[in-house]
Amino acid sequence: MQINALFKPKATPAAPKTAKKSVVKSGGGKKTGGWLGGQSGTINLDKWYGPDRKLFLPSGLLDTADIPEYLNGELPGDYGYDPLGLGKDPETVAKYRVNELLHARWAMLAAAGIIIPEGLQANGAPIKGGVWFETGAEMLNGGTLNYFAVPWGIVSNPLPLFAVVAVEVGLMGAVEFYRRNGAGPAGYSPGVGKFDSSVFDGLDSIYPGGPFDPLGLADDPEVLQELKVKEIKNGRLAMVSVLGFAVQSYVTGEGPYANWIKHVADPFGYNLLTVLGNEDRIPTL
Repeated sequence: MQINALFKPKATPAAPKTAKKSVVKSGGGKKTGGWLGGQSGTINLDKWYGPDRKLFLPSGLLDTADIPEYLNGELPGDYGYDPLGLGKDPETVAKYRVNELLHARWAMLAAAGIIIPEGLQANGAPIKGGVWFETGAEMLNGGTLNYFAVPWGIVSNPLPLFAVVAVEVGLMGAVEFYRRNGAGPAGYSPGVGKFDSSVFDGLDSIYPGGPFDPLGLADDPEVLQELKVKEIKNGRLAMVSVLGFAVQSYVTGEGPYANWIKHVADPFGYNLLTVLGNEDRIPTL
């Protein structure tokens, strides 16, 4: 489905199809079923795509005529912001978008992996190395790594560090090989069942769907366009967050959950200004 088609004047709508239940709302939005069967919000793609989309500054501060012509609102998350002119070459933009999405998805996983274990450990869960920059030291014991860090001690089988590194490099290399070549092995996916390698033929390299969308969240093309915007917005926030986690850990010597707890307990006594102004502060990592 071409995004440009979403913005062409629509003829009088025909009777709704029975295969999809949708209610056309005033203002051009569409009421769709939620991910788990309930009703979600109204979809209005004009907010995120096309010439009348939201921009990085309000209309009073930024005029549409000031936006470069190559930022035409086709890409998810295009807010008309490109001060360095990086998007003039379409092929370069396509490469940047792939790299941005990959970094965004890793950052979202990293942000959750940094916050959740530390929060669980701080609230009594028997987790070793819950603070993200202490995890490796806590798991490493001489030349072995307690790779199966199960809190309840069900699995305790330290592995040689070189073996863990070799396995991870091999697995990640295989995943990257399949991603770059648009292929994959036969396997099984919840909601899809068993599939052979031909299921990957013709899939989009950055939004593949199929076995990677077992819940069918993106079956509706308009829902998919909205989800693309939500993903890139959350991914950009996660990349900034992970960078912030790294800087604050160097400055305070604590994890983000500990810093947050202290700030909530005393917002005026523990914040950026008081931390940076503390003469006893010793950067630690």
